[in-house]
Amino acid sequence: MTDKDKSLGERLGDAADAVKHKVNEGADRARAEGHDFKAETSDNPLERAVEKGKGMVDRGKAELHDAASEQKARDAGS
Repeated sequence: MTDKDKSLGERLGDAADAVKHKVNEGADRARAEGHDFKAETSDNPLERAVEKGKGMVDRGKAELHDAASEQKARDAGS
């Protein structure tokens, strides 16, 4: 199916998916900030390392959601 064959419903679905991915991106970035804060304020070196790792994972997930959102937005505009 080419982009020109997409129905309005399919385009709206792509737009909704783009928004969903943006919301998830924001949530992941907020969680990463929370983990960074915990890492900075912890007295336990093991907890600091674990929280830093969790923050890196959440930032990675945020980047994936960002890329997926951009793709869905392009799909919806076609």
